[in-house]
Amino acid sequence: MSCLLDIYYDFLKTMNYEPRKGIEETLTYLENGHNVILKAPTGYGKTTLTAILANAVGLGYTDLADRIIHVLPYRAIVQDLYENLRRYVEKKAIKIDKKEISAQDMDFHDSPFFIKKVNVTTLDTFTLNLFKLPTAEFNEAFKKQQSHFEFPRAMIYSSIVLFDEFHLLGEEGKPLSVGLASLLALKEAGVPIVVMSATIDNKLEELLKKYLGDIKVVEAKDYKVNRNIDVSFINNEEEIYNIAEKKLKEGKRVLVVSNTRVNAIDIYTKLKDRNLPALLIHSKFNREDRKRKVEKITCKDETKCEKAKLVVSTQVIEAGIDTSFDVLITEATISHNLIQRAGRVARYGGEGEVYIYPFSEKSGYIYDKEEVQKTIDKVENENIINEKILLERNYKIDDGYIHDLSVIDGYTFIYSVSAMKIYENICSLTRDVGLVLGFPPDKNDPKYAVPLTEEEALKIIEEKKDNAFVCTSQCWKENIHIRKKNNNDKNSCLAFKFLKYNIDGVRLNGYNSETGAEL
Repeated sequence: MSCLLDIYYDFLKTMNYEPRKGIEETLTYLENGHNVILKAPTGYGKTTLTAILANAVGLGYTDLADRIIHVLPYRAIVQDLYENLRRYVEKKAIKIDKKEISAQDMDFHDSPFFIKKVNVTTLDTFTLNLFKLPTAEFNEAFKKQQSHFEFPRAMIYSSIVLFDEFHLLGEEGKPLSVGLASLLALKEAGVPIVVMSATIDNKLEELLKKYLGDIKVVEAKDYKVNRNIDVSFINNEEEIYNIAEKKLKEGKRVLVVSNTRVNAIDIYTKLKDRNLPALLIHSKFNREDRKRKVEKITCKDETKCEKAKLVVSTQVIEAGIDTSFDVLITEATISHNLIQRAGRVARYGGEGEVYIYPFSEKSGYIYDKEEVQKTIDKVENENIINEKILLERNYKIDDGYIHDLSVIDGYTFIYSVSAMKIYENICSLTRDVGLVLGFPPDKNDPKYAVPLTEEEALKIIEEKKDNAFVCTSQCWKENIHIRKKNNNDKNSCLAFKFLKYNIDGVRLNGYNSETGAEL
């Protein structure tokens, strides 16, 4: 029997969990030197891999790596996994010091260079560090054109790296391209890799095989939950509120998901107008408020925390948040996302209900309307929401971008300045947004700031002029010349200008801990 399997069975005994064949196969392949794609349904327990591997590297039971890096698509879910892993330590299931469990993203620096044994991070933070722009020294890298970039890279190259919910990178061209460039760099360095998701379609699997070569695919089919989900369609907005109120009064836990933040806020406001105890979560909350909301959503012991019974959310609820609802009311969306959302219903078994309301025109810039309609047609025909409705997507990648990142990674004498030149031209390594912070009217501390797109920041600057800028030290805001964003013009990158002229961010019109940034 392998060492990793021994550690796994010991973990199961401590937690009183049932074994999963998909986890067993993944651990066996890893121990035999293979990279792995793990395709497993929502609720399967994919993230327990991190706990098992934490024990293996933390206690010196394997020579595969010195540490674990778990990469997530959204910063909103980093804290949830971080806290879950720390709870495993408290239960003696993870047998290393709690201080060795860390989280690292653009506004939380628990392990700036990934030096701890277990590091939970975002794709943005991981790839910036991998491609020679360490986030802990981001400002220094831009101002002084120097950084200790090889330190976090050394930590990465001595790790096992797990990419969680990899399918979400396919929603935008840039994240998928940088994700594939990262996989290529890690593979060539011999870093053990696991790519995990419930919704990896055939075309995405082919892409992964193209960049990772001889990779083992584990398709978990041993997970059987006695779960019955009733699917219905609703035709008007008023039904959203009527169903939510009715089900809440029946004692059921309700999740409402919108494709856009603006629509989610509107739904939340109307539910509150009915005096319903709604909680709202999306990407425009500061770190403290986001953490507080995730804790209420994932609360497992109501004697110690207040569990949210009615949650309104955007896509941030889809990945990594381990909680279950009785009822889902969701805007129509593409198959990958709909499967993830439905995975939050009767997650551990039992009866559940899903109500789908029409796709909003405002969501057209996020999801392809034709793909959404194909998904809904399939749901109507099959009357189910699971992996059987998964559609193959046409993934867009930028081969030139992947090549540039591979050159930065592969050549010893290419350093942070080279990475910065790429950043200047494309404005962000990962997301199709820059790294611009929005500060509440009465706060200058970055822990109270929220991430903004270039367009959102430009709108605030156009409205407030010089009063829009936040500077905690001497800055040169008079050098900022505002014009509409042009992706072909490096001078249009607002985030780069802010770093260059020592500007911390922009001043939000307002901020509310219940609804987030006012934009």
